[in-house]
Amino acid sequence: MAASVEHVSVHVASVQEAMPPLVQKRIAASIQTVGNHVFLHHDDADIRSGAEAYTYAVTDIINRVLIGYTVETIQITPGPDTVLNVQIRPWGETIRSVRLAVDYGALPEMGRRMADADLKGAQPIVENLLVGLPVDALDWANGAVKSVMESELQELLPEFYPHIVIEPGKDASVNIYLLPKLPVVRNVDIDVDAENLPKIIFLSTRKHMEQRYAGLEGLPVSFVRRHEQDIQADLQKNLADQWVIKEYKLHVQPTLSIGENTEIHLLSQTDFYDIQAGAYMDVGRDKDKHDSNDDTVIKAHLGRKVGSHHEFYSEVEFMPGSVKWNVIPGYFYRWGKYTQMGYQYETTDNSNHLWLRQYWGKRWMLRFDRDLTNQDDEVGLTYRIHEYVGLEYIVSDHDQWLRIIGYL
Repeated sequence: MAASVEHVSVHVASVQEAMPPLVQKRIAASIQTVGNHVFLHHDDADIRSGAEAYTYAVTDIINRVLIGYTVETIQITPGPDTVLNVQIRPWGETIRSVRLAVDYGALPEMGRRMADADLKGAQPIVENLLVGLPVDALDWANGAVKSVMESELQELLPEFYPHIVIEPGKDASVNIYLLPKLPVVRNVDIDVDAENLPKIIFLSTRKHMEQRYAGLEGLPVSFVRRHEQDIQADLQKNLADQWVIKEYKLHVQPTLSIGENTEIHLLSQTDFYDIQAGAYMDVGRDKDKHDSNDDTVIKAHLGRKVGSHHEFYSEVEFMPGSVKWNVIPGYFYRWGKYTQMGYQYETTDNSNHLWLRQYWGKRWMLRFDRDLTNQDDEVGLTYRIHEYVGLEYIVSDHDQWLRIIGYL
């Protein structure tokens, strides 16, 4: 009994090597369109009786539609769901291999290495889309292949726009041009917080870190955030290799703050030593109560920690204007991170002092000094303008002045 064709199913295969899945899907869709046009709502008995004519017509149309392939055989099974089994053969050269090249533009070396790691799965994707495809078939398949490639690459590297250029041939080339998505890292600042050692000994380490992590500049901020753990691991490894850190057995904790202006904060600590150096200059002191030759002072501090709270220390001050020395042995106790209280003895006037220092973050510090011998009090408020420069305004029982401090 005759029935009308309501649906056409298509099965397509190559008589030679397997077709790329995407191309097979596109060819099947094209043949489906041809089949729908020729068979839908036709009587299956008419198709069966005129099989030779239908086969010729369908073969002719498919050969005209497909570029790069020719129909080898076609089998039509009429019915309400008419089935077309089509075998095709590529003509001309087919793509045998694919060379993948990625152009990162002006991206620095560090960014290229991280992007390369993300793209390690790109080669199989490209080969899966192209190998086995007739070279001439790229005339119609190029757009679809590029679209799928771009979608797959954005899965691997979502922070970049991929622009793809395919050079057809037996040995095809795929060139990927990566364009970073905004915002990108504009600057990388290295901040060294060495509370127990002079900053000057970290100059070579700082220079090395600035040069290495300038490689983050130009990378998308989201890309750097995704690779934060990799960067942290790289920081730890590079810091461990620095001479000053190995020599002084330092604990350096890097902190990464990612944004358009990225900051790398290095906090250096040692369990045993507290070594500091600097200089200061007093401005505006009463010359009737103070020798102006002592306004400029060079200072060194050498301390020995005992546990996490106690420190015994000795400070040496040199006044180049009067060529005087002041040796100051002392002790202090730490309450937490921001409070210190101690005692010291100053040899210039044989005076005993009790003092208290209260820090507020990295920049502000309030200092109180009680001279037990001369019955004099001194209060100073310090603001650290830069890691190497600070200002302190000092008020005593008999005077007030400004102190400019340099930290080495």
